[in-house]
Amino acid sequence: MQTLKVVPDITLKQLNSKQQTELAQTLHAWRIQPNGTEGYRTAEVTLGGVDTTQLSSKTMEARAVPGLYFIGEVADVTGWLGGYNFQWAWSSAWACAQAL
Repeated sequence: MQTLKVVPDITLKQLNSKQQTELAQTLHAWRIQPNGTEGYRTAEVTLGGVDTTQLSSKTMEARAVPGLYFIGEVADVTGWLGGYNFQWAWSSAWACAQAL
């Protein structure tokens, strides 16, 4: 991987074509290597759950199993931190309850 050259503060439009290409290649090749984890104890976001394409968006009912409903964080929905997961839990429960 190339080392990024230090340049004075300039805007992207001030770079010539070759410099823009070099910058794009450097950014594209950039890899982040995590050096550890605190595990699920402090996890903020996890992925996975019931595939939402398999659920009715109006009722949260499983398309393949009538009468089976999934709400809240059991569904594969990821969002921003800050209470949005609570809103999703309440909203999906409301949608489900309206169908019953």
